Amino acid sequence: MTTASHEHAQTERASGPSIHVIRARKLLYGGLVGGLGATVLCLVIFTIVGGLEGLISAALGAGMVLFFYIVGQLVMVKFADAGARTLMVVSMASYTGRVVALGLLLLAYAKNREDWPSLLPMAVFVSTIAVVAGWLAVEVYVFSRLRIDVYDTPYEGPPTPGDDQ
Repeated sequence: MTTASHEHAQTERASGPSIHVIRARKLLYGGLVGGLGATVLCLVIFTIVGGLEGLISAALGAGMVLFFYIVGQLVMVKFADAGARTLMVVSMASYTGRVVALGLLLLAYAKNREDWPSLLPMAVFVSTIAVVAGWLAVEVYVFSRLRIDVYDTPYEGPPTPGDDQ
């Protein structure tokens, strides 16, 4: 990196977030739109089907998924400019922490199932799957629309005869 390009990069960082942070935020917002859309749909459907128990169950399933994905994407936004090794370590630590937290929640439910007789397991399951699918579907769509320089190289046509001269 030359001194001029280094100074330009420093000026660009001072004026706003890097392209990596912008891309990570786009993925966060896109996934959030998909996840919240699926959440609202599940809450409406399970409230109609199961009443208050259906609403609470669907909200629990959707809330767990939203927690898992929002925390994960916020970590990616925070460390978007980090090196590859740092990003991998942070991602794995974040993932492990989230899985342990959800595992402890499920363990607490399993040990105290009789205290939650009105929880509808099918509503929790279906809303969990629906919110995961909604989040990932929109996130994949947003990712497919990102312009990443490595893949979007400028087009160079074939050489024309006589260019060598």
